[in-house]
Amino acid sequence: MKLHNIIWVCLLAFVLSGVQANAQFEDPRVLGGEKIRDLEPIYPNQEEVRPSGVKSAQSGFVFLGFSTDARRAAMADAGAGLIGDASGAVFLNPGLLGFVHERQAFFTHAKWIFETNHQIAGAVFKFPNAPGTFGVGFVTHSAGEINGTTIDPDPASVGFTETGTFTTTNYALSAGWGFQITDRFSVGAMARFAHQGLGSTDVFIAGSRQTQSNDLNAFAVDIGTYFNTGFRNMVIAMSVRNFSPGGESQFQREHFELPRSFRLGFVFDLISLFGRTPVPHHLSLAAEIDSPIDFDERTLVGVEYRFKQATSAMGFALRGGYKNNHDLEDYSFGAGIDYKTEAGKGVRIDYAFKHFNTSFT
Repeated sequence: MKLHNIIWVCLLAFVLSGVQANAQFEDPRVLGGEKIRDLEPIYPNQEEVRPSGVKSAQSGFVFLGFSTDARRAAMADAGAGLIGDASGAVFLNPGLLGFVHERQAFFTHAKWIFETNHQIAGAVFKFPNAPGTFGVGFVTHSAGEINGTTIDPDPASVGFTETGTFTTTNYALSAGWGFQITDRFSVGAMARFAHQGLGSTDVFIAGSRQTQSNDLNAFAVDIGTYFNTGFRNMVIAMSVRNFSPGGESQFQREHFELPRSFRLGFVFDLISLFGRTPVPHHLSLAAEIDSPIDFDERTLVGVEYRFKQATSAMGFALRGGYKNNHDLEDYSFGAGIDYKTEAGKGVRIDYAFKHFNTSFT
């Protein structure tokens, strides 16, 4: 090959390599001739990336699975078989409603992790000449103020601008009924409407800016039973929480279920178990198996000591508990006082502390 032909071949190769180099260092704001900011948003589909057989973090509306009241929170949430109050009957096991024989109202405030707040309120009551006990409840979870951003409207920019702060909206309304079939056995059911609002999002679809509302609604059902075996006051209780008859919910491309869980609980009156008269001392051991949809099975163990003289209007309680195989929580403890008159009017105040493990340190 002649020398000038070799030179032309080398020049052609150099030009081609230069074109390739230029293609690698094109304007990063342009992809395939279209600005990245004008492309439709792509949301990951967790069904495509999640490992098969893994249960972790497979549910939404997680606030529906948080602690229901301070009494049970102090006992590691092992309270599916604890009667005597309304909050557990409304939010944990509707089978307990059949053994709530008087009107009750309750309110719970919890300072949750990451500076969030969790509130629960409700009431139970009986209608004249109507069988069973009715219960209603309301739960809300607030994440506080969150810094918002949006795509910079400047066409020459690929960044974001701050839009101030916004808040999320998480709440659920519950209503149900429980019926005492015998003097030792009762069943109940609770219907629940849940709403989750995550603010709004500005996206570009087909080159135009659009605002999408990130709101989602869901419907769930709780079912529960309570059975006093008659042997030294030993109790067996079962409940299914947050079962969604409509199946999975969908947000963008993500499919998920509500935080459904199955509870099998046992309550032992330790003083009666050893053949002694419990009054004025009461010592209860609650042990439960919790099988949630989004994590492995857990065991919950709680203890409650209560002291109240038969002739006294005032009483107090000390509580403690431990969760085994939980991803975040371990031990908890708390206390409570109650006052009740001979006419049946009264009030109870409970406090609980829950310890979260080193995942947050």
